[in-house]
Amino acid sequence: MSSDKTKRLGLNKWVGSDQVLRAEFNENFDKIDAYIDDSLAVKTTSLQLKQGMQVIDVNQSSPLNNVTIQGRTLVNLLGRTGGFEAGDIAQWLKGAATLTSDTSTFVSGKSSGKMTTTEAEVCYIAQQFTFKKGKYYILIAETKNGTATAGVRIGNNDARSTWNTDATKWTTQFVKVTYEKEDRQDYVILRCSGAAGQTGYIDNYRVYEITRAEYEAIDSMTPEQIAAKWPYVDDMKSVYSPYVIKYGENLLPPFTEWTSFDPGISTAYKPYSYSMTVSNAVQRQNYHHLPTIPKQSYTLSGTFSSDARIGIDFLDANGNFLQTTGFVTTNPLTVTSPIGAGVMRVFTANNATAGTFTFENIMLNLGSIAKSFKPSNDDHLFFPNVNLTSNVDGTVYDTLFQRDGKYWKQAWFKMMDLTGDLKWLRSGGSTGFKVVALQLSNIRDSNSDFTTHKVVKYDGKIIRVGNFTDVINNVDVSYVDGTGLFKLSIPIEDSGWGDSYNPSDDEIRAYFYGWKMGDQNGNLYEGNGQRYWTARNEFGTGTTTTTTVLPTQPNYFGGWKPYKLQYQLVTPTVEEIASEGGITLHEGPNHVEVGTGMIVHERVTPHTDFVSVAINNYSPGWERSRTKYRVGKFFGVYRIALRENWRYDDVATSGGYGGVIAVLSPQGFNAGNPYTVTYLALDQHALSCNVQSIQFERSGNMKSVVDTLAAGQSDMAARVGALEITRAQRSQPQWIEPTLLNGWVNYGQIWHNAGYSKSDLNEVEFIGAVKNTTRKSSIFILPKDFRPSKLLSFVASSHTGTSDITGRIDVYPDGRVDFVSGDTFFVSLNGVRFLAEQ
Repeated sequence: MSSDKTKRLGLNKWVGSDQVLRAEFNENFDKIDAYIDDSLAVKTTSLQLKQGMQVIDVNQSSPLNNVTIQGRTLVNLLGRTGGFEAGDIAQWLKGAATLTSDTSTFVSGKSSGKMTTTEAEVCYIAQQFTFKKGKYYILIAETKNGTATAGVRIGNNDARSTWNTDATKWTTQFVKVTYEKEDRQDYVILRCSGAAGQTGYIDNYRVYEITRAEYEAIDSMTPEQIAAKWPYVDDMKSVYSPYVIKYGENLLPPFTEWTSFDPGISTAYKPYSYSMTVSNAVQRQNYHHLPTIPKQSYTLSGTFSSDARIGIDFLDANGNFLQTTGFVTTNPLTVTSPIGAGVMRVFTANNATAGTFTFENIMLNLGSIAKSFKPSNDDHLFFPNVNLTSNVDGTVYDTLFQRDGKYWKQAWFKMMDLTGDLKWLRSGGSTGFKVVALQLSNIRDSNSDFTTHKVVKYDGKIIRVGNFTDVINNVDVSYVDGTGLFKLSIPIEDSGWGDSYNPSDDEIRAYFYGWKMGDQNGNLYEGNGQRYWTARNEFGTGTTTTTTVLPTQPNYFGGWKPYKLQYQLVTPTVEEIASEGGITLHEGPNHVEVGTGMIVHERVTPHTDFVSVAINNYSPGWERSRTKYRVGKFFGVYRIALRENWRYDDVATSGGYGGVIAVLSPQGFNAGNPYTVTYLALDQHALSCNVQSIQFERSGNMKSVVDTLAAGQSDMAARVGALEITRAQRSQPQWIEPTLLNGWVNYGQIWHNAGYSKSDLNEVEFIGAVKNTTRKSSIFILPKDFRPSKLLSFVASSHTGTSDITGRIDVYPDGRVDFVSGDTFFVSLNGVRFLAEQ
């Protein structure tokens, strides 16, 4: 009989005088055979990842494959007013209370609503709201008590949350509402109770229509689960730019990406080692924020000076402090994240004394046992600029899926801005409103199903979907007939068209460009006298910008936003989509993050004062360095598509446009090279809703891993081959000759006619020369997909007829190409080159 076993398969081993038994001998063969059978079987395991952080534990390294993401759309029936930004305050009714915008405490955006009671009673702020018969709703908000004796609570006149008296942190409150017998004309309310002059706070108020099953499940859900399932969004948002990040075994990046309270005291002379020299007895530290999950053990280890310190802080998702280890010398340091943790801050520091302190090979890993040091090695999978939508109840949705090594989107919906570029027509009207129409293709009608489309007004209001009778008899109603004709009723108070006046098609287009019509006194235009147009701001109210010339371009004054339409297609479409990266799980526990709103390779213009170079600095004089959206977290800065080591500083120490600024020494900066950034947008509520789940498959044994890698290699070879053929067949750029405007004509002679083209890298280039004997003005208009996202200025060569003179050409986000300065006798377009971003 054997006296020992092998380590892996547990095979019998005979040593010394052990007797070899036939049964044990055959048992070894059976185990080997079973192991080979298992290794040769095709085994895959399905994984479902949810929004946020999670830990996935696997028994062997394997790539994730067969990705599937379902679309989702959240429609906040309060529009944007529940964000309590500065312009939202006036939209709320007040009862024995005042409401102000408070920038000192908030959950998202830039401010919250601060309610102050004016009498010693239950005071309120409210929005009028109609709860539809047979529909199910949930009201959710983040609240925080100020000084109110009884606290604050949300609800309507029939259903209310409990009073929140906690003044130390933001708390999620919610109420579910339904009416079975008839519509309920009511209010969405925040109440505050206490003595006169007491206060309460509110942010992220949202009202969602939900399904009956969701309604019935609410009673068993925690506030955290409610907030995760139905986060706040402005008006209507779908899943935008989803991403997955798998963090390496070492969760910490190189020190070059850490944040320093005082960059002047620290020198990162290697990616994973640095020294800190402190000249006085004060506490100094470097730190790095990273996402975490509650009740998870982490171990921090490394090599550092005997008098140096390390530590970990834990915060909730809103930045509220929860727990700290303090400044300690414990090495390794094992901690467990507390309940409610969403962010951890790892720091290295001195001991509040002067001296030089060194740190090397700092490692943070999952679990309670320290692992040997490994450099950071994160994987990511990004889907830039992908929109995945659904109807309100989620029964019809877009799907992102993987096939033949590529990613595809089956689209059941389309989203579009309703702007003045479209062919609007007048379609009747009645007292108090006009009806306009737009012909669309492949759009489902709303004769019997009011969930097939949704419209968001310029001020964030959700437009009611109705039938033909509704749209011709009510204001702010949309309708689609059986021929694909989209109709919208517009109040005359919004358009400025009086009851006795019928606007032209061009005047309708001006309305959708963001202009309100009126007479010389600012009243409705009834058809007599001079016509005036006033530009709207982001809240829908007028600005001081007025013109008597019929506008033919969007207004860019005050942040106006166009109407938005999301509609269901009669026939779905399938299109290939872009992606970046891939995910391979390492053996053991994996920290995996799922989210939305990842902005990938956005073109930026770093700015320098010759002391430092920065991206996203909002300080005066640095505005050109801003990103398109406020930054929550930088993922990388790239020069000529190659990632560089920039330092990322928090807004508290940098004045960043958002949460983070990217900083570099001038010695490593080359202004002549193109720079791009990849970052997570800070204001998720203004960009995207959350992903419900992402489905993957992973290989369960060695054969499946090999098969997956072999199939991936084959798919990659096919894609590379197709790309090589395409490049070999690609002809010279096709120059498009624009329609010249305002008296501009081609210069002729030996000069190329005015033209523009776009490369496969999305770069637009101009060519040719033009002239104009009368004025400086717009030369031509670029179509969509050839426009920048921001105003760009270029130096241009011009000539007076006798001498050269330097000129300037501006290219606007609306497509205008303007000659601003120089002489119009001769203007060269050569040298204008930029990235098409919209």
